[in-house]
Amino acid sequence: MVSADRAVFEWLNGLAGRWPALDSVMRLVVSDFFLPVVIALAVVMLWFAGRSQEERTRWQWTFIIANGGAGFANLAVSIFNSNFYRARPFIALEDVHVLFYRPHDPSFPSNAAAYGFAMATGVFLYNKKWGLVVGAFAFAFAFARVYAGMHFPLDVIGGALIGILVTWLFAKVLSLFEPFILRALALLRRVPMA
Repeated sequence: MVSADRAVFEWLNGLAGRWPALDSVMRLVVSDFFLPVVIALAVVMLWFAGRSQEERTRWQWTFIIANGGAGFANLAVSIFNSNFYRARPFIALEDVHVLFYRPHDPSFPSNAAAYGFAMATGVFLYNKKWGLVVGAFAFAFAFARVYAGMHFPLDVIGGALIGILVTWLFAKVLSLFEPFILRALALLRRVPMA
């Protein structure tokens, strides 16, 4: 498995440096300040979406699930990282084409993939179409992390699985408290925040 992980990494990262235009796009996509911000802003807009009260409540519930899932997924990655270390490709291998800064935290699991796929899962659970759109952004972000030499493929797959599973579990647990959350949303509507 590890040899296949390395082979796929070397193939994808080997594409870096061949086409300057593609490298420029990947530098933008891999940035911590582009797709994560696009994903976050898209999910923030959900808070205000919906024409009817029922639609609005559904989108606000989606916002809560996506952000809560992302928060708990990041916590899960942090706990994992504090107990297990996998060197990043540019540390473990020679001749890696690095298109972005060199983080010092562990490579596995990918926090970037956990965040993106947690947000996508939170949206997908309540709206398949928009969940797939956010999922495409999450996939592009994860793919770019491998292309740019930041992660091995298994790192982003592990991060994606954590994001998906933690958000799904968060949604299940939070549904037990739905009446309380709906009351809180109703209170927020009185002070034009929902």
